[in-house]
Order: sequence, then structure tokens, then C-alpha cells
Amino acid sequence: MDIVSVLLFTSALIGAAAGLRFKVFVLVPIAVLIAFVSAVVLQINDFGTAIGIATIIGCLVLSQAAYIMIHISTPAAHLLSHDEADREPSSGREQAVRGDNGDYRNQNPSPPGAFKAISYTRKR
Repeated sequence: MDIVSVLLFTSALIGAAAGLRFKVFVLVPIAVLIAFVSAVVLQINDFGTAIGIATIIGCLVLSQAAYIMIHISTPAAHLLSHDEADREPSSGREQAVRGDNGDYRNQNPSPPGAFKAISYTRKR
């Protein structure tokens, strides 16, 4: 049973380390690696099929739970809080668009059906 607890603890540690460093896309290769290594270790130590499968599932669940717990508890997970989303926009965010009502005039009209680059200039 010491081997099972070591596998479970190591899987949780790997999941927590991945949560600190990597994005969610790394979970699949880590899960494959954990399942393969756990299966090899359990087979070498003559564990039965039922205990082996239960241990591998436990390792995978602990790894992903540790990843999610670490990922949620880091400050980077709270980049956009409700306070930021409900705040009033700053006054300088329009950047000189205020007087422009979209009055554009086509300087180079092209005949119908012709494909040409069209340039637009502002009406003053």
C-alpha cells in the first residue's frame, strides 16, 4: 500500500506543479504519462487488475484536481473581476474619434464591375 500512496501523492504533486506553470493543454500528455508510469509500477509490484485500475483512476483524478485547485487559487485567475468589468470607462479611451461622424467621401469612383482599390478621405 505504500506504493499506492506514493503514486497518489506524486500524481497530486505533478498536477499542482503543472497548475503553477502550464496551460490546460498540458493535462492530456501529463495524464497519459501518469497512467503509463502508474501501470508499469503497479505491474512490476504484482498488483491485481481491479486495484491497479482504481489506483490509476485515483492518480488521474488527484492530478487534475490539484491542477484545478492551484490554477483557481493563483492571483492570475482573478485578472478580470466583476469590479473591473462594471467600472466606468476612462475619459481618454475614444482617442480623437469624438468629432468624426463617419462622413467619408469616395474620391476615386470606379465603374460598376471594376475591381480597384478604393481610398477614402474625411470630409472637412
